[in-house]
Amino acid sequence: MANSRLIREALSVPLEKAGFKKKSDTWYWGNDEVVLLLNLQKSQYGEQYYVNCGIGLKSLGAVDFPKENQGHIRFRLTTLADNEESRKSIELLFDMESSPLYNQARQAKITHLIEELVLPIFQSCSSEVGVIKAVGAGLFAKAMVHKLVKDMIT
Repeated sequence: MANSRLIREALSVPLEKAGFKKKSDTWYWGNDEVVLLLNLQKSQYGEQYYVNCGIGLKSLGAVDFPKENQGHIRFRLTTLADNEESRKSIELLFDMESSPLYNQARQAKITHLIEELVLPIFQSCSSEVGVIKAVGAGLFAKAMVHKLVKDMIT
């Protein structure tokens, strides 16, 4: 479907440039310490899409290509918004039914969002120490953080 292809292309550009590899609807980046992932999920009720992000720690058993729900830290792109208005703006960007954006504008905005919001977080979490610092600093206050990760901070 054209809608999902447009979003996938907009996500692929910055992620592949940053070294992520695509497998199905998920992009992965990993090293000996962590696995970072970004997953595109389509709503079962309409033409809305969700961007799910995850971080897995290899020392806690993360595999190279985990499913999104297997991450030690999991969050949706919308949880990174500074305020309610920004959150709604992100939701509209990925709502192909109600958002009036033209395809090129939508693609550009999605790519920019990944470059400016997601990739800096992923870069800061490219090591176990970076992940622990980010969790300790409250960066993932709205995320699901596994108890084993929280225990590493104390």
